[in-house]
Amino acid sequence: MWAGGNLKFDGTIRLRSGDLRCRESIADVEIKGNEGEEKVFVTIRRDIDASTQKGSIVEERTLVFMRDRPRAADDAVILRPQRDIVKPPWEAHFFHTITPSPALLFRFSALTFNAHRIHLDQGYCRDVEGHRNLLVHGPLSLVLMLQFLQVHLTKEAQHRHGKSDTISHIDYRCLAPLYAEEQLKVCIRKKAAYEWQTWIEGPEGGLAVRGTAKTSPPAPPRPGVGSKDQSTPSTTVECDEPTPATNDTHVNIHLEPIALQSSIDGAVSPEAESPATEGKGVEETPTTAEEGELPAGNAKHART
Repeated sequence: MWAGGNLKFDGTIRLRSGDLRCRESIADVEIKGNEGEEKVFVTIRRDIDASTQKGSIVEERTLVFMRDRPRAADDAVILRPQRDIVKPPWEAHFFHTITPSPALLFRFSALTFNAHRIHLDQGYCRDVEGHRNLLVHGPLSLVLMLQFLQVHLTKEAQHRHGKSDTISHIDYRCLAPLYAEEQLKVCIRKKAAYEWQTWIEGPEGGLAVRGTAKTSPPAPPRPGVGSKDQSTPSTTVECDEPTPATNDTHVNIHLEPIALQSSIDGAVSPEAESPATEGKGVEETPTTAEEGELPAGNAKHART
């Protein structure tokens, strides 16, 4: 299972076939738990760069390997017990609720070449893994947090008629499972200058994913260059031949050529976000995503 990880962006990378290089290595292996209930935590490091470009991405992801689920006398898998709900100790400045559909999980599985049945086969989830429904991918949770934060940064830049800050680093941890066809809430809160708290809450408001992101301001224009765009200390992942999307500015994780992008952009589009109002929270009524499309309702704000 996906336990968490971190991403560091440096420079600008443009996606080109045959140009990108990925070097993967095992950074750490740790065994935790009592005998018979051991969990093996494996941290994998990926260094991504390009032979003709200066940008780079460094990713560390931690995976957990566990023993098979215990079975009852009739050979049925015992369902996982309900976890204690841990509420976040802070209130979101902005949030957006969505309901991931089985079709969305199928799309993301195809995009990431992940054929694990825990994201695709409801019977397998229940009868073998002990989950009540299809499990939302850990990296999909990461993409939702990154996308929503970048959209908010873009909206802020539009208000001040300037360039957007960009995400330079994010560290996150998966705390509880998220399931298909159950509402989740993507939240962000400004912690300090260029530092944000981001998290996802489950349908009962418990913390499911928690992260901290750092951003970088846009680089000032160099004398004599005029209005030509300059690169920032963070990474922008660009794509050749992008298709139209809700957000017309580059974001760090850019999936525009994939049908999934319209779903994610629809869920966290800049037009959907409203500014925070001191002392007043607004809750939206989400709709269920169908055919992989996330609902494009308004992103709402909570009390600052």
